[in-house]
Amino acid sequence: MMKISMIAITLSLASVAPGWALDASKLGTELTRNGANPKASGAVPAYTGGLTKPVAGYVAGGDHIDPYAGDKPLFTITNANKSRYKDRLSAGQLALFERHPETYKMNVYPSRRSCALPDFVYDETRKNVSRAKLTDDGNGVEGARVGVPFPLPKTPVEYYWNHNFHWHGYRYQAVTSGANVYPNGNRTRIIRKDWRYNFYADPQGAPKKYDNDQFVWMGVWTSPSRFNGSGFSMTNTINQVKKPRNGSFFRPDLRKIMRSTPAATTYDGPLSTSDGLRNNDNMFVFSGAPDRYDWKLIGKREILVPYNNYKASASTTTADELMTPNHPNPDLLRYEAHRVNVLEATVKPGFNPTYIKRRFYADEDSWIFLMADLYGESGALTRVQHVFIKNYYEAPACVFEFDVMHDLASGRYNVDHIKLEDGPANLDASDMRIKDFGSNALKRKIGR
Repeated sequence: MMKISMIAITLSLASVAPGWALDASKLGTELTRNGANPKASGAVPAYTGGLTKPVAGYVAGGDHIDPYAGDKPLFTITNANKSRYKDRLSAGQLALFERHPETYKMNVYPSRRSCALPDFVYDETRKNVSRAKLTDDGNGVEGARVGVPFPLPKTPVEYYWNHNFHWHGYRYQAVTSGANVYPNGNRTRIIRKDWRYNFYADPQGAPKKYDNDQFVWMGVWTSPSRFNGSGFSMTNTINQVKKPRNGSFFRPDLRKIMRSTPAATTYDGPLSTSDGLRNNDNMFVFSGAPDRYDWKLIGKREILVPYNNYKASASTTTADELMTPNHPNPDLLRYEAHRVNVLEATVKPGFNPTYIKRRFYADEDSWIFLMADLYGESGALTRVQHVFIKNYYEAPACVFEFDVMHDLASGRYNVDHIKLEDGPANLDASDMRIKDFGSNALKRKIGR
């Protein structure tokens, strides 16, 4: 186990101290408006507000111009020198060096605390301090809306909720792509059109009947060929123990709408397009019900994490360039020093999920889980998940741009949510309506 410094432990305890959590005046003064420590320490600079307006030359709807294109790597970590940096690496990163000793590396750049949000999101986050509450033993949240529900968290599971509720618009539309990539260089491309209507993030507030619905999500695949024309329309509920995720799938071979199996979509049923590399509950790192795990906050650490990855997700980057054997092309990825809150979820007695332990690394500025170390039933580290974020500065919004799931045993990996050929997501598709979702809407969408 990696050593946690006394400073990190002190920071961790301070963030959950009684009385602190209810003092909303801390936001924007002692803390950032989103609840992070604004001060510099180690290699992490002070927070100065992030990127709040587009870079010069940016054209709405087009590629994001990399605001840090002029940065050069400070250093590169390889298997040969990884021991020098082990205190700033996760267990998963160290395992990737050992699994791919000849090719895996990390280019480490100057740290840029770029994350920023619209003023109305910060305003709602501040209000959440007094109105948000956990329900059903932490399996649900009530009273919160738009911003993270717990910018001053008191319990470990509140970090989980902050990750799942981080703001990235409320009418989301994108063509997302990815692949299953094999050690021999073979690749199965996955391309999906995505639409998401986020009730929780609606600035006007959603109708009361959607109180336990976080968002509705529709996806239609065009690749791989055997999934071409298949799709889904799902409702992501908030308290999934009270009401599991639910929805419909369309199977083109049967020309038939099928209902989802609630337990499979809420917990660890396999994700059909991932060739066994993903489960439903580790879409977006961890979006299933939290009830089968005991949650523990380990502490706050400064480590090297994926950040500001504009180059990898540009439409000028091809799948051939990015999706190389063993792991994505390291020369297209950017790592920086940031402070993260380290969480551990350990399975409760009586359950037997795919992963008996999950360790998450939550970015203090965005609350997004930037990495996950996943441990199988033997207790060994089996899979490693990395999330690559960037600021959609036209919003602004710090967005989960794509993620990669590595299988340590086979050397395979899966990429999802990346926007290559078709450019960035639209975070405010103004013509999107609630009626555009559901089984009937899915039939109409497939029939086009």
